[in-house]
Amino acid sequence: RDRAHLLDEDAIPEEFLDPLTFTLMDNPVTLPSSGQVVDRAVILRHLESAETPDDPFSRTPLTPDMLQPNDELRERIGAWKAAHQAAS
Repeated sequence: RDRAHLLDEDAIPEEFLDPLTFTLMDNPVTLPSSGQVVDRAVILRHLESAETPDDPFSRTPLTPDMLQPNDELRERIGAWKAAHQAAS
């Protein structure tokens, strides 16, 4: 029972996970056409490797300068990471 409680507390909140890689985001950005939030490094890799650089959710053209920083979410992820590193 205690172990299950700890696992629940340690679970990464879903909103902190990149929807393409399901990994914890470091630098979340919002995609302007779809409104999806993804990690900057992940979307930049997608844009570099895609035949036609686009928003993977809406398939509309996308360039790196169109990415919108999501500072509020980045700060919340940083606080969550700091709290969980301190607890480890």
